[in-house]
Amino acid sequence: MKHYSILAALLLAACGQGGSQAQKNLPAPAFGNSTAPQASGAAMVNADFEQTGADDDVPGWNKTQHAGPPSYLMRIDPVDAYAGHGSFRMTRTSPQVFGSLTQTLDARTYAGKTVEFSAMLKSKGVGPGGWKLFVDADLPGTLVYSQGLTGDTAWKSESVRLKVPAVAHQLTVGVTLLDAGDGWMDDVALRVVN
Repeated sequence: MKHYSILAALLLAACGQGGSQAQKNLPAPAFGNSTAPQASGAAMVNADFEQTGADDDVPGWNKTQHAGPPSYLMRIDPVDAYAGHGSFRMTRTSPQVFGSLTQTLDARTYAGKTVEFSAMLKSKGVGPGGWKLFVDADLPGTLVYSQGLTGDTAWKSESVRLKVPAVAHQLTVGVTLLDAGDGWMDDVALRVVN
């Protein structure tokens, strides 16, 4: 049942039923073909991408794409990390609306508070749709995106904030590639700002 609530909220946000004017035409990133379990508590899992899994698994994170045959490579990159020994890398291999990496947390810890989701991002050949962070509660109008990166960009700090409604049950954070290219993410953090 909780997945239907998230899907409904994201579809409404993607159709213009919430969010800022700049965000109303963006696709909802948190549904599709899931390949990993969601986090169950309020603390992020594998936020530094130092834990690796078999077959390109990203422990603690959920890989999704819009629909259709696999169109993204999503994996831990042991070569090009911002810090430590690994970063997350996503590459679009064929045209598709979006690919996303998400983690869903218990929103009750953050109820009524403003949270900031931040990470170091890098891009190569990303089109105008961008490589963006997002945060969403399981209610209409709560999906917000960071400004994001396009083209070729060195490691850069990005962040996005959301005031979590008191009645929210889940908080989903992640990164999405809305165009062609490669995107990297590392040094992820979620904190309460007020």
